Amino acid sequence: MFFQPSTAFVSVIRTVQSRIPVSLGFDGQSEAVKKLRSGLEASLSNFGIHVLTGEAGSGRTRAARYLWAASAREGRFVAVIDRLSFEEAIDEKNTGCLFINEIGLVEPDLQMALLQMVQEKAESERPVLMCTSSWTPARLVQDRRLTEAFGAILASCHLTVPPARDRYEDLAALCAVWMGQGNSSVVLHQDCLAWLARQDWPGNFRQMRQLLYHACHNSPEGVVTAARLADWYRVDTVSDTASFQGLMARYLPSMLDLETDIQGTLHARVLAEVERPLFRFVLKATEGNQIRAAALLGLNRNTLRKRLQLLGIDVSGFRS
Repeated sequence: MFFQPSTAFVSVIRTVQSRIPVSLGFDGQSEAVKKLRSGLEASLSNFGIHVLTGEAGSGRTRAARYLWAASAREGRFVAVIDRLSFEEAIDEKNTGCLFINEIGLVEPDLQMALLQMVQEKAESERPVLMCTSSWTPARLVQDRRLTEAFGAILASCHLTVPPARDRYEDLAALCAVWMGQGNSSVVLHQDCLAWLARQDWPGNFRQMRQLLYHACHNSPEGVVTAARLADWYRVDTVSDTASFQGLMARYLPSMLDLETDIQGTLHARVLAEVERPLFRFVLKATEGNQIRAAALLGLNRNTLRKRLQLLGIDVSGFRS
């Protein structure tokens, strides 16, 4: 296996002009990753509340895990999904950090509990709060997914994690790290980098790593070529292995590996990953007509509109 995230979070010593472990995908020299590394370092000097915004698969959770590990604070990194899990985490003395994936999607009562905790307790008396979001706090307030009070607090401490398309300059460094982790002797042919840079990666680095994972595990000749990657990237609708269940079975392990210690968010993350391409496909077929799209999906129109807003899908781009 060439990539084993579960064994490489704090223990990696190598760095790229920074204390950030290269195993987290923050290596490279693009302007985007330099800005990210600088932001992560600056966040450590003002540690208490952090919001990591960006697209799914770009490394938001890994950035949160890095910040917690690098802070050298004591306590557990605990995923919170609802009011009950929040109360359980608060009651535990060894809870050091509360992690909320997609803060704009959680229930209002959990947001209220978090806001109350932040407003009423001194920083030294409460766990660190870390959140991820596909949208900025300002956008979440605008869409009424956050209260203005909570949004104002989060807006002052948010950091953007860049998507894969802004970091193609880093592919050589990233692939070298990924291929160097584990015990595999498989190597990438020199034509792979150019091929990787030409593809669209809606799943960002998570999707890219998963593709390399499968290519390496199915390349007994020891060399992965661009043609081999293309074979795995292409969806063969005739093949049983390309059935929806087959594709999900291939994709799910990467989501589990990348966030080994994060529990309670997998269902929400998988749902978002499935809904996004589904809604795009239906909107394209209906030329952006939300009434027809809702009818085709079997959803209430208001429910569809709400999901489209949360997933960041602009309907106007599908209208002819």
